[in-house]
Amino acid sequence: MMKTSTTDKKPAAFQPAHITKKVLANGLTLLVCERHNTHTVSIELSLLAGSRYETDPEAGLASLTGRLLTEGTTSRSADEIALAIESMGGSLDSGSGTEGAVISASALSRDIDLGLELCADVLLSPAFREDRVVHEREKTISEIRSARDRPRTVLDWRFNELIYPLHPLHRPSIGYEEEVAKIDRDRIVEFHRRFFVPGNCFVSIVGDFEGEEIIPKLENLFGTWSGPPPRFPEIPVVELQAGPLEEFQEMDKEQANIYVGHLGIQRSNPDYYALNVLDVILGSAPGFTSRIPKRLRDEQGLAYSTFANITQSSGLDPGRFVAYIGTSPENRQRAIDGIFREIRSIVEQPVTADELLEAKQYLTGSFVFQFQTNSQIAHFMVLAERYGLGFSYVDQYPELINAVSTDDIARVAKTYLHPEAATVVVVGPKR
Repeated sequence: MMKTSTTDKKPAAFQPAHITKKVLANGLTLLVCERHNTHTVSIELSLLAGSRYETDPEAGLASLTGRLLTEGTTSRSADEIALAIESMGGSLDSGSGTEGAVISASALSRDIDLGLELCADVLLSPAFREDRVVHEREKTISEIRSARDRPRTVLDWRFNELIYPLHPLHRPSIGYEEEVAKIDRDRIVEFHRRFFVPGNCFVSIVGDFEGEEIIPKLENLFGTWSGPPPRFPEIPVVELQAGPLEEFQEMDKEQANIYVGHLGIQRSNPDYYALNVLDVILGSAPGFTSRIPKRLRDEQGLAYSTFANITQSSGLDPGRFVAYIGTSPENRQRAIDGIFREIRSIVEQPVTADELLEAKQYLTGSFVFQFQTNSQIAHFMVLAERYGLGFSYVDQYPELINAVSTDDIARVAKTYLHPEAATVVVVGPKR
């Protein structure tokens, strides 16, 4: 068991009485944080069971499995689960993304036992009833079809297909219509059996309770769960493209939606913090401070919306460097040229001391808002474990950001931004 005590350095919004980590004999990890500012509790159960672990013929299997967890268990129907949640004025949701499957719940502290019981039930004993499988499968197919009419989604999906060849991230996590249509109950049950095992699970709980009382309850609920270690497939290594790629996809819409970018970085990259600052300077700050929004949107009037970042999508796999702009069809090329001009400028010329200071102040000043709610903290504790950040990250992040220099920005810009080998995808009307 590991305990981290509160220190005066922690931002005011995140001052738990203590954080406790305990790994049970079956391999499940408990993350417990007392927080008595409100009479509520947030629970997150997280497993590495996302689309990253599918094959192409299984596209959509992880997403469908995650959606079905709260659609009935061996002891409760979907309606009974909904009524139980309604009776305590709480919430219970499940889903699956690229990396992980998540069950999240909230409740008043007086209802913590029922909240935990429901979480354990949907995690350990989903029924995957045939009628619910058919319903969620058809619902997913409808969502995929609907997404094809949204330019930003089409743009996002096509960009990923180009920069992640032969890697699981080339697929939308929701899957492909033709593959989702083939998913049956047996495949869902098998996916759950493979990845929903105690050694692959974090149970994170934050709120108004006493740690010495809640840990035995968690041990009783999850301690007898058994299963072999997860067998993860080998994930292909993805590499930066060798040269530029361009693609236009016609859609009868008023706006041209444009991505310029390429492969990014993993979250574990030691240059993450310098790139975090670079993101703010180049295109991720609100208001009028970032270069791309300020110059292309506010000064030149080329964009309805625009941004750029490289750290936002970083994870277990490399994320993406993406500069986005939405503009009128007649301004398409001017907008693309403007994005490349700003990328080349930050690669070739040092940022100013004022830009650096403003970016640092924005990042350190807004950091505390990531720890305002119990659910935010529960999620943070999982990510701190998954990415090896440690709970002391709460103290270390401002120090790491403030240590970034203009030389660091110049170095990481030259190292990680590659305008000469960028992919350009445009989705919109013909000019």
